[in-house]
Amino acid sequence: MYRVLRLKVEETVILFNGDGLEYVSTIVSYPKKNVVEFSISKAKPNTLALKRELTVIFSLIKKDNIELILQKGTELGVTHFIPVLSARSEKKGINLERAEKIIIEATEQCGRNIPPTIQDVIKLEQVFQEFNDISSNIIVFEKGKVPLKLIEMNETNKVCMLIGPEGGWTPEELEYFATKKAIFRSLGSSVLRAETAAIVASAFLLS
Repeated sequence: MYRVLRLKVEETVILFNGDGLEYVSTIVSYPKKNVVEFSISKAKPNTLALKRELTVIFSLIKKDNIELILQKGTELGVTHFIPVLSARSEKKGINLERAEKIIIEATEQCGRNIPPTIQDVIKLEQVFQEFNDISSNIIVFEKGKVPLKLIEMNETNKVCMLIGPEGGWTPEELEYFATKKAIFRSLGSSVLRAETAAIVASAFLLS
């Protein structure tokens, strides 16, 4: 642990446990392998404020690309991640333990002290059941639609966005979204990879 942290006894560090506070602490000792003893001097609120509550709902894609969505989304300020199973999903499940580890590491790196949540895979139909209270703020990104404009989201505190798989949503899925009155928007004329779309859209909505 000593070699990994590269910190010496009596150095000051900031700790967090997900309760919204930062704990200013001093390293007291390394009593044994993988154990660090700290002395907490004070607790204070984290001043990093997120602009809105953003839920990123993404169709299952390749493992490395999912990890990129989780890492960069956390750094940008995403509040919740929800993987979904769609017609063109490339996988059927997700390693939640690995996903949570990536989120925690990204949370530490970017200075947040409350990590985003991630839940297990749900079916696409469950999305609008879980978010029926804000169904009018669910954005589906699809090439050729009206470009997303930040001004239309300025008064919205909660937003969900749906990111499709490689190959995009099927016509049936798009029709289903329309019946649920989802907002259809595009991220420009280029065809973006799923992970790129998730990162670009998150940065835009949280700017």
